[in-house]
Amino acid sequence: MKDVSLFKIGLYVLLGIGIVFAVLIFSGKITVGKPAAAAISGNVVIWGTLPQDPMGLMTDVVHQTYKNVNVEYVQQDPATFQANLVNALASGGGPDMILLTPDDVISNHDRILEIPYTSLPQATFQSTFIDQGSQFLTDTGVLAFPLFVDPMVMYYNKDMLSSAFTVSPPATWDDVVALNKKITQVDDAGKLSTETVALGSFDNITHAKDILSNLIFQGGNSIVAWDPTVKAYVSQFGNASASGDSAVADALQFYTDFSNPTDAAHYSWNATLPNDETQFVAGNLAIYFGYASELASIRQQNPNLNFGVAMMPQKKGTTLKTTYGKMTGLAIMKVSKNIQLDVIVAQTMTSDSAISQYLSLDPTVEPARRDMLANSSADANQTLFYNSSIISRSFLDPDPVQTSALFQKYVNEINVGAAVPASIVAPGNSLLTEILQTIQKQTSGPAAPGI
Repeated sequence: MKDVSLFKIGLYVLLGIGIVFAVLIFSGKITVGKPAAAAISGNVVIWGTLPQDPMGLMTDVVHQTYKNVNVEYVQQDPATFQANLVNALASGGGPDMILLTPDDVISNHDRILEIPYTSLPQATFQSTFIDQGSQFLTDTGVLAFPLFVDPMVMYYNKDMLSSAFTVSPPATWDDVVALNKKITQVDDAGKLSTETVALGSFDNITHAKDILSNLIFQGGNSIVAWDPTVKAYVSQFGNASASGDSAVADALQFYTDFSNPTDAAHYSWNATLPNDETQFVAGNLAIYFGYASELASIRQQNPNLNFGVAMMPQKKGTTLKTTYGKMTGLAIMKVSKNIQLDVIVAQTMTSDSAISQYLSLDPTVEPARRDMLANSSADANQTLFYNSSIISRSFLDPDPVQTSALFQKYVNEINVGAAVPASIVAPGNSLLTEILQTIQKQTSGPAAPGI
């Protein structure tokens, strides 16, 4: 038994040395020369849902840097990725590394290797990556290396705004309400004939949950947080904001007001209308909240649409700026047999050169590195996307399908008069708590996040 313990200690020491070496490269404190690079060898398999060709350019950067290292990227179907991963690991196989989002962290926490801060300092990580990357941190280490982010933005119909004698898109939600009064029209039968913004319903709004989540963030609520007393992720759905109000109730009230036909100031949308993206592309909706990655698709669908892009509206009277963002990171699996090599591969693939290679084929996402986002661009939209990426955030969603159903349930109940926003906070908190507890029972239990 003593020999086994000594063996484990020796293994951990060697592992720590390898990680420290890779992190020193990552932080730029040492440079790998040809002899050192030649000594690094092995094969690494990565699974993810990003497209094959641009990921291939990233893995090529690794091979160019380390001639004896081969990285195989296996593109997975998003619909079956998690099931395939679980099944592969159960049978003793699976990848060395995976691409993941904040939605995957809680459900995969027991499968991911945590790199301790003693090897990769928290300050180094946070100075390299945007704030949203902190969702990949625990109180003791790093779960994943951020790669890309896709921030939510506001698309607006220039012709509709000009016809309302409005020279610039709304910067705050109060501005959205003011614009709504100018553009939205209701006929004598009470039917909407011109719509300003798609808010209020759920099923015909493409990103309803993300928009609602962002409103809640702007109210000062994180939706999910770590509770050190119970050592688990817990719901913040029922928590009051700093001002003592419920950020969730306030967000739901504001959101659903836009589908209330008795609210003349806000009414702009209802559940009988076509999908919001469809309406915007057809030129029938003044504002559409979508992702930066949708720009090319909107242009392609209607080349004649005269539209612009602006930052998501912010809450008036606060300096906090946020927009919802979809982040992708690179995590090392605990079952990997060459963790030292995995860390070096992760460091190389999150370098500015590797990320630039990916973006040369897939420009629909933005880099998660601060230094790359600090670069100026002659393209106004690119600058906007960079700025939106800097303020992006999301939450550690334990089960996107179930949480979407939760938001949908309460939006619909409010809209049919079966509930008021204040009355759903407590039951909503209970439902989210149940989802979190169920998911975490399936894992070995996450460590406390440092942020």
